Amino acid sequence: MLQRAIQLLIAPLVAAAGSLSADEPVLEHLPGIENGAPIPCQVYAPASKNQTEAGLVIHLYGSGGSHRLGHYNVGRPPYDLLRQLLAKRGYWLVVPGLGSKHWMNDEACLKVDSVIEAMVKRHNVDHRKVHLLGTSMGAGSSLIYQMRRPAKIRSLVAIFPMTDFPRWLEEKPIYRMVVERAHGITTKTRATGLNEISPLLHPEAFRNVPMMLIHGNRDAVVPPHHSRNFAAVLKKIGANVIYREAKGEMHRDEIARPYQQELADFLTRKDVKAEDRRR
Repeated sequence: MLQRAIQLLIAPLVAAAGSLSADEPVLEHLPGIENGAPIPCQVYAPASKNQTEAGLVIHLYGSGGSHRLGHYNVGRPPYDLLRQLLAKRGYWLVVPGLGSKHWMNDEACLKVDSVIEAMVKRHNVDHRKVHLLGTSMGAGSSLIYQMRRPAKIRSLVAIFPMTDFPRWLEEKPIYRMVVERAHGITTKTRATGLNEISPLLHPEAFRNVPMMLIHGNRDAVVPPHHSRNFAAVLKKIGANVIYREAKGEMHRDEIARPYQQELADFLTRKDVKAEDRRR
């Protein structure tokens, strides 16, 4: 009787612990570039790990953030539902530690390559089902990665990305030094160097990758014209793009909260529906 009473008492605690662990990430150190330093990653597993051809979403955080829990990444509360939906649908979610000011330079690109390769080998990820989700610096970085690695990403979500670097660094000169340093850009190479990493100037690189852009119309860090103009250019060339401009929203993770279901649907569906092409 006593043993049965104890079992009944601890059962809810065990259940609660089990549900918590399902959404808790594991810190993995994935193989680095050419046998270099391992890449620390927060890895969220799908609800069922015993499957082949799993999907993968890689989250790229904003400037000053990191892969650590709570450091301006997808582990924060505005993405709770998104994480749960991705796990339920058999997707791994990985937040790689690329540094706080990488801006998707050559080294960061190679690290993302390594993360994808490691997840394919370790966790049965289907290389045809790899997606990017980026916010702020991570959003601009996800676009740069697509430009440098065409045909490697299945779909891409960019939340308040900077798409025109020459213009953005005029608007926000405080970021000029870190961006140019990350890419080895000097005053002599500034014009060509910044143009090379500006997605707005290279729309053809995004013709064949479904994209979703989210931006607040009150964003003072990255003005909304960056997504608005980019979406317009992409639609003009017939690319698959969905643009959501959130009224009253600023540059903060809370912007994602009402879009979590749509984000999950977008990242996990096989094809972009025809009606989305007309939006």
